[in-house]
Amino acid sequence: MSYIVGFGEIMLRLSSIDNERLFQSLKLNATFGGVEANICVLASIFGLNSRYITMLPNNAIGHKVEELLLSHKVDTSAIAWGGKRLGIYFVDKGNNYRTSNIIYDREHSSISEASIKDFDWDKVFDNSSYFHVSGVTPALTQSAADLTLYAVKEAKKRNIKVSCDINHRKKLWKYGKKIEEVMPEIVKYSDIVFANEYDAIKILGVDSDVDVDSDIRDEDYKMIMNKLIEKYSLETVITTRRETINSNHNNISALLYNNKNLYKSKKYNITNIVDRIGTGDSFAAGILSGLNMFKDYQYVLEFATAAFCIKHTIPGDWNLTTKEEVISLMESSEKLDVKR
Repeated sequence: MSYIVGFGEIMLRLSSIDNERLFQSLKLNATFGGVEANICVLASIFGLNSRYITMLPNNAIGHKVEELLLSHKVDTSAIAWGGKRLGIYFVDKGNNYRTSNIIYDREHSSISEASIKDFDWDKVFDNSSYFHVSGVTPALTQSAADLTLYAVKEAKKRNIKVSCDINHRKKLWKYGKKIEEVMPEIVKYSDIVFANEYDAIKILGVDSDVDVDSDIRDEDYKMIMNKLIEKYSLETVITTRRETINSNHNNISALLYNNKNLYKSKKYNITNIVDRIGTGDSFAAGILSGLNMFKDYQYVLEFATAAFCIKHTIPGDWNLTTKEEVISLMESSEKLDVKR
C-alpha cells in the first residue's frame, strides 16, 4: 500500500506525573512526540505504510527516536542526520478546572536549522500518496518555513496529494513572521486542509463577516469553507469541534466539507480525559488512513472522530490503538450503512 509521508519536528516530551505540577517531584515522564510523527505512528498501527521525515541530531537521543519509530514500523530511511539538538517541550498537565500549560525549548533544534540540501527528496517521496505538513514547523524559523514550502511544492510536482493542518501555535511564532504571512502560500499547494472558520478568515484570508468567536451555524460554516476551497483550489476541508467543560470533561465532534457536501460526525462526551495532547493528530491520522481504507466520506469522518476520541484515554503523544478498536467504538452506538 502507498505511503503516508509526514514532515516536521519530533521532540522530547517531559511531563508531570499523574496530577502533579511540573517539577513538584523530582520525576518526569519522558516520551517523544510531534504532530507529523504522531500521525505516522498511528497510520502505521492502522496497517498503512508511513514514512516520517525530519532531521535528528546524530547522538543517543536522536537514535532513540528512530528506534521507537521503527518499533511501530514507521519508515525512517529518509530522515536526515545533523544539527545540534532535539527540541524539548515540558507539559504541566491540567486536571479538572486547572488547565494544562506547555513550555517549549526548541531553539536551534536540528529541524529548525535544516536546509533543502540535507534531504534526498526522491527518497522522501518514493511511492507516496499523501504528504502531510502542519503550521508547527513553519513557525520555528524562516529556514523551516522555506523548507516546508519547498517540500509541498516538490510533492505537487510529483502529483502527490498534500495535506496541511493549520495548527496555529501562538507561542512559536517569534522569528518576525506572522502565521498569516506564511501559511497561505503553503496552502496554495495543498489538497486537504485541516482548518476551522477562524483559520479560514483570520489566517487564510477568506472574506466573511461571520463572528468566528461565537457559535456559527452549519450554513455559515459551509459558506466559509466553500470560499476557502475556491480561493485555494482545495479538494476537502476538515475540522474538529471541541466544547471544553473542564480539563477532564470535553465534548468532541468533527466536520468534513467536500464537493459542496457537509458531513457531520457523531458527538462524544468524554468525562475522564487522560491526555489531550496528540488528539488532533489522531484525528488527522484517522482521516488520511480512512481515505486509503474506506470509500464513504461519512464513514471516514466517523472513523477519524472515533480515533480522536480514543486518544483522550492514552497518555503521551502517540495513540496506541488499533483499527479494530476504533471501528468497534464508532459502530457500538450507531450502525452506519456504508461501503467499506
